[in-house]
Amino acid sequence: MSVGFRFLHLYDSTGQAVEAIHAERRLGGLIETYTVQATTEAVAARFRTEDYPSGHPLWQEHGTVADVVTALLALPPNGTPGAPTTARRPSSALWIPRDI
Repeated sequence: MSVGFRFLHLYDSTGQAVEAIHAERRLGGLIETYTVQATTEAVAARFRTEDYPSGHPLWQEHGTVADVVTALLALPPNGTPGAPTTARRPSSALWIPRDI
C-alpha cells in the first residue's frame, strides 16, 4: 500500500486549462483528499473508505493551501487518540471532483 498522495489535474470544460489539482491517498481503511483551486482556496477531508466519495467525511478543513496542508498532515493516525471517528455533514466548501 502506498502512503503517498496520487495527484490529478482537473481540467475545465474545454479541456485546455487546469481548473484544480486533486490528490488522494489511501491509508488503512481511510481516504484522505486534498483539492486546490488557488493559493487561497483549498479543501481537504478524511473519509472512511466505504463512505468515499459520496458519504460524509470524518474530518474536513478549508482555507489557504498552507493552512489546509498543515491541518491535514497534523491529523493523528486512524485509531489513535485524537483521530476523528465520527462522520459529519460536509460543509459547502467540500468539493469532490466527479471524475475521480
